[in-house]
Amino acid sequence: MPTTRSPKPLVSALLALLFVIAFVVPFLSLNFLAGKSTPFDVVQAGALHWGAVIFFGLLWLGAQLFWDAPIEATKLGMAISATIVWLSLTLFFNFGDPVYGGPVAFFALMGGLGVVLLWTRFLADEITF
Repeated sequence: MPTTRSPKPLVSALLALLFVIAFVVPFLSLNFLAGKSTPFDVVQAGALHWGAVIFFGLLWLGAQLFWDAPIEATKLGMAISATIVWLSLTLFFNFGDPVYGGPVAFFALMGGLGVVLLWTRFLADEITF
C-alpha cells in the first residue's frame, strides 16, 4: 500500500503565519491605512485589520476541520500552528503593560509548556506515520 504525504501541515503553517502577519502588520501601518491621502478613517482601517484577522483565522479553522488528511498530519499541522502563534506572542507582545502584561506573561508561559509537550510527543521515537 503506497503512502502519500499530506501537504496539510505546510498549509496549516502558512495559514498560521498569515494569521500572525494580519495581526502584526496593520499595527505598523495603521497611519498608512488611515492617512490623510487615503479614503479610510481610523474606524474603517481597524475594520479592515480585524476583517483580515478573522478571515485568516476562519480559513485556518476551515482547513483544520474540513481537509481530509491523516490524523497525524492534522496533529502536526496544529502543533506547527500553535508554535508559530506562541512564538509571535512572545516576540511581539508588550509585556511591560501594567494592566495586561502579567496575565498574558503567565498564559504565555503555560502556552510554552504546551508547545514543549506537543513537540515532545512528535519527537518521541514511538510515533509511526
